Amino acid sequence: MRPSENFEETEIVDALARLRESVEVPPIDPARESALLAAFDAHRARPRRSRFPVWAAAAALILITVSLNWLVVRREPSATVVSVVNADPTIDLAGFVSWPGASAWPPFESGSLIRVDLPVSMLPTLGLSAPASATGLVPADIVVGQDGLARAVRLVQQQ
Repeated sequence: MRPSENFEETEIVDALARLRESVEVPPIDPARESALLAAFDAHRARPRRSRFPVWAAAAALILITVSLNWLVVRREPSATVVSVVNADPTIDLAGFVSWPGASAWPPFESGSLIRVDLPVSMLPTLGLSAPASATGLVPADIVVGQDGLARAVRLVQQQ
């Protein structure tokens, strides 16, 4: 430590000691203490206003956000063909359509192809029309990106 810092510290300590000595602390008054405690008790005993309007507003905001997000995803063109980088050359990418909302996700770097059975009722949501022979489930290939999000889908031709 430099001598000047030590001198400043000593001045601060002395100033705090003078301040402590100059402050007059009143003696403990039981009547004032009980009045203060009664005021705290009265404040706690008051009925609180309901927080319902705050929760209702938050729920409405969440509902509006989800609804707008759904509308934006639904209005995206769904007939865009996805270009797959580093894909297995034996996989035919013809017939893939972009997964709704995939354009808003991080860029596609790598992924995998997964075969699943999709309900026929889900196909219009994906921008696909159901084959005439489809009843309950139809096989589909889904391209899943490196982030685990679906990027594209195509129906598998049944033979």
